[in-house]
Amino acid sequence: MIIRIRKFHVLAAVFGILCVSFLFALKAEKPFSQTFAARSERMLPVVMYHHITENPKRAGKYVILSDELRRDLEYIKNKGYETVCIQDLIDFVDGKNQLPEKIVMITFDDGFESVMELAQPILRENNQRAVLSVVGSITESYTLNHDRNINYAYLGWDELRELQQSGDFEIQNHTYDMHNLNKAGRRGMARKSGESPIDYENALTSDLMRMQQLLESRSKIKATAVTYPYGSYSGQTLDIVKKLGFRASLVCEERVNRITRSDSDCLFNLGRYNRPSGMGTQEFFEKLGIY
Repeated sequence: MIIRIRKFHVLAAVFGILCVSFLFALKAEKPFSQTFAARSERMLPVVMYHHITENPKRAGKYVILSDELRRDLEYIKNKGYETVCIQDLIDFVDGKNQLPEKIVMITFDDGFESVMELAQPILRENNQRAVLSVVGSITESYTLNHDRNINYAYLGWDELRELQQSGDFEIQNHTYDMHNLNKAGRRGMARKSGESPIDYENALTSDLMRMQQLLESRSKIKATAVTYPYGSYSGQTLDIVKKLGFRASLVCEERVNRITRSDSDCLFNLGRYNRPSGMGTQEFFEKLGIY
């Protein structure tokens, strides 16, 4: 009898241990919906830089000090964020890869010489990458004149190829010759007053495809995204950009982006935060939700 009671106690104890273990496992496991969301979507803040300088007198709204850039990149790294480029997002949306939980995109517009001379070494120090959007007409001009003054010069075609091949930068299309304010009545990529829809489509197509052809022929680069100069565009712009085969576009509206596999259109009109000089790194990145 005593033996039977002891056996019962042992079985009860084992059963209790199994029940407790099962409850702990349930508590530790994320609900299915949360697990799926973690795999299928990410929140993406995008930072927009332009020119970099080491001279405080030249710093301003669109020109940042190299020391500020270094503090920025160290900050996001220390917060556990990893940098991504457009192709990473395309592959994620297409189901070809996964992304880290905490991601951020670093972008540089226009293609200043300072990006290669000052930004690239800082990116390498932190094992980070960035998107560089360049203007074709400006690139052609500085390829021919060989002016490399870091205070104002732009990169040439050979340098773009070198940057792309380095893996530190992904080069994207910033138009061939639409980086202008009110040139011939047009602001950036926006439709001109009185311009017909077909004329606007032809103008945009001609410009963007000219830039695509030059990038491929001169720098062996096939851009997958369009960066709108000044963030200017019209109601017709997005349809034209998609029709031309681009997979993403970048604007200047300040918002954090939701990247999801359920909607490939999430890669268009990605919002970005311009990074001015003079603002503290922590203050700036808290606006983007990076704490």
